[in-house]
Amino acid sequence: MKVDTSLGSLWRYAAALPAEQPDRRVTLDEGWTPLVDAPRTASALGCRRLLIKDEGRNPTGSFKDRSAAVTVSCLRERGATGVVLSSTGNAGAAFAVYAARAGIGCVAIVPEDVLEANAAQIRHAGAELRIHKDWTTAPMLAAEMAGRLGYEDVSAARTNLRIEGKKTLGFEIAEQLGWVFPNAVVCPTGGGTGILALQAAFRQLSETGRARGPLPRLFASQYDGCAPIAAAHRDGRRTPLPWGEVTTPRGGMRTPLPASGALVLAAIADGGAHAVSAGAAFGAAAAASSRDGIPVGPEGGTALAALAAALASGEIGSQSCVVAVNTATPLKADPEFGAMLVGQ
Repeated sequence: MKVDTSLGSLWRYAAALPAEQPDRRVTLDEGWTPLVDAPRTASALGCRRLLIKDEGRNPTGSFKDRSAAVTVSCLRERGATGVVLSSTGNAGAAFAVYAARAGIGCVAIVPEDVLEANAAQIRHAGAELRIHKDWTTAPMLAAEMAGRLGYEDVSAARTNLRIEGKKTLGFEIAEQLGWVFPNAVVCPTGGGTGILALQAAFRQLSETGRARGPLPRLFASQYDGCAPIAAAHRDGRRTPLPWGEVTTPRGGMRTPLPASGALVLAAIADGGAHAVSAGAAFGAAAAASSRDGIPVGPEGGTALAALAAALASGEIGSQSCVVAVNTATPLKADPEFGAMLVGQ
């Protein structure tokens, strides 16, 4: 795979991405985020080496910018005039900003308890913010609005371009480790596009001989208030069951029935999945931030809490090199998270 090392963004992997016209590229220099060693956290958890991929450094503060940049670039090439999506927040903010960058319209459909930071980003970018009360019908509303407006529906389950953008996360992890795969990667999981993108990226790097070593084992982390993937993995099912009442902190990782659930479960078959409490996630994020100075958000905290569980159970060996994905900055988190940090 050809890599343009002169670029400090995800577009260093343009040769492996579906966007074909460099002059039509929609970018804010997203990607190429730091992969930071966390030695004190690794020691506390009982892991030989832990690195945190800090996606909070992206332009809108989350790894959703990868999907938005590549998706909007491809759609701009095809003459799209706008995008519509249902999103709990981070993706809505990302697509609003990248649509503005591309000069096209955007409608973001969000739940009533959307985080203030995401609502502000969406409005600030000039997108239309739609608050939708019945979240189970939000995907249908997005599809209906896209058809009526002549826009593209870029909700997570509606386009594979979002996975193509997130593949760059896996490319970067391998490159930043000298093109040697880590033993395991733990990724916060809602709908599961992050897991599927990592799997696709690592397979591509292995098949082309670009990276060395066994394929990393993939682990999904979820809040125990919405954990259809973790529950299905625990019970040995190939497909997830619909989750009942969602009782997670405000923000992402609130997908009660992932459309690609069967594929996600297959991707983690050699790895695992853990559902953790909000308290465990918040505590893990705060501990990593104070021990190693890495600003970990609550979703990233689920990855660290899940890693602790996997190490304790022996699913991940103590001599492993592990990457935990911090999917978003803590600056976008629920005020409850900030209050907890102040109280530490």
